[in-house]
Amino acid sequence: MALAAKLIDTNALLNVVWTSLVAGVGGTAAFSFAIVGATRFVDMRRSGHAVEAWMFAALGALGLAICLGAIAFGIYEIVNK
Repeated sequence: MALAAKLIDTNALLNVVWTSLVAGVGGTAAFSFAIVGATRFVDMRRSGHAVEAWMFAALGALGLAICLGAIAFGIYEIVNK
């Protein structure tokens, strides 16, 4: 048992677990906001609700910006390590 404790870096393992959890849940949520914002923007615009349509457009743009920012940050981290 002591050999396994020396071979496994638990701090690094826990760091990978929480980072992947945040990236998986956060990335999925951000992309979901982008999709909801885009589809509701189209629906509201067709219904003649201009203010609500642009609010959903802003939500979609924010979700898309978060997704693209996460991708850019991931590529940056890969290149600089």
